[in-house]
Amino acid sequence: MKPFVVALFTGLIVSANAYAGDHESKGHEVAKEVNHCVGAGPQAPRDIDLLSGTNPAIFTTAPSIENMDICNVHFHRNAEHKSAAYSTFVEDGDHSGWACQAPAKGRLEEKHASYNGCEGITEGDTVEVHWVHTSCDVSAKGAKPLGGGLNACLTTTCSNPELRVVAQVFLLQKNGTLKFVESKPIENKGHSVVYTGSTTGTSYSNDDCSPFQVTWDVKKECETLDIDSFTKWCSDNQYKENHAHGVRKLVTSETLLSKISN
Repeated sequence: MKPFVVALFTGLIVSANAYAGDHESKGHEVAKEVNHCVGAGPQAPRDIDLLSGTNPAIFTTAPSIENMDICNVHFHRNAEHKSAAYSTFVEDGDHSGWACQAPAKGRLEEKHASYNGCEGITEGDTVEVHWVHTSCDVSAKGAKPLGGGLNACLTTTCSNPELRVVAQVFLLQKNGTLKFVESKPIENKGHSVVYTGSTTGTSYSNDDCSPFQVTWDVKKECETLDIDSFTKWCSDNQYKENHAHGVRKLVTSETLLSKISN
């Protein structure tokens, strides 16, 4: 049986104080493997171009999103995952991660960047958006569709759901190719990598692993996303997901990763 998920998705905690606590990062260097961390199960995020992994913990992948309910949408400035299409490392404090291209000169000095009320991003930034899906029926009492925080993914009768997160990486541009849609991942012809991993969030590291189980579905391509359509959602949504979350450092030790089969 999976661990109880009251503390499950660290990236989904509602209060600002919790967000601050969850996003304390000490750089992107990979720490040496610690034995107790291996026992936590396979971790995320990872380089999705590398398929190997030897973590012994195995759990069943979550159903397809067509058979689940979407319960949260949030985003990170700079990608948590890495792929050939977004492999430029950006040293950016709690938001240090991977980008489709290097940020504009002077961007990292913009400590309080915002765009149309969307905090932490500006034109030319890379974002990784997470559409979180739950096996709970979000129409039941105790859960709300597209809510802010873990409560949106749980119900009073479904306290230990399966979770699947669809992740897509975008370069924010004026008149970008794609328009943002809250209710579902943006359709494109790109390739996805599916793997079993964990929750992310900067409270976890390579020697303090997340024990919680998530099926990840990560798009390999970097698409251009229309920044005005994105920030309209970001600034207008009622669940306070109007800011960029921090980035957990990349997990590289094979003993902390599952094997990718696709």
